[in-house]
Amino acid sequence: MARNKKGRKEKRKVYILVEGETEQKYFDFLRQKLRLSNVKIRTLILNNSGRTWIDKAKRLLQNDPKLSRDKQTDVFVVFDKDEITVEELKAMFSKAVKENFTIGFSNITFEVWLVAHFEPMTSHLISKQGLKDKLSRYLQAKYIKANSDQLEKIIENLDVALKNSALISKVDLCGQSTNIGGMIMKIKQDQE
Repeated sequence: MARNKKGRKEKRKVYILVEGETEQKYFDFLRQKLRLSNVKIRTLILNNSGRTWIDKAKRLLQNDPKLSRDKQTDVFVVFDKDEITVEELKAMFSKAVKENFTIGFSNITFEVWLVAHFEPMTSHLISKQGLKDKLSRYLQAKYIKANSDQLEKIIENLDVALKNSALISKVDLCGQSTNIGGMIMKIKQDQE
């Protein structure tokens, strides 16, 4: 790790590029909770085809001067499976490797990661509505995507989520999975 003029270790720059408002708010709260001053979070273009997340991330880095990238920069691109085919996902993962991006992926939706804040997760697929219903039950109110109050309450259980998602932390394009916990642990380790 590089050192600054005063001999202190410089923290690596971390860019988290997300697909939607829920993810943006979640990672904003994460940055606050963990005091990650070197982390920048940006939302990629909303309501567009998810098949081009890697291309959009690359363009964003090229066009935003506040996101200058060097060898000491970690770039995470966070997205869901949604309606993207397995072949399209494999192509995006391959592009990500070429760009030196790390993928934060949830199958089928980011809410898989959010539910892990309350219960152990398995590879058995739960529908999007089923995940929302579980969150509503745990929050004791109807779950609303991108609701700041709910996300702030959810993130209080971050350590629980890291444990509860361990069994599904390997990317699985057919079964329920989320590697967001591993991504967060990597970011936390780089801060030490």
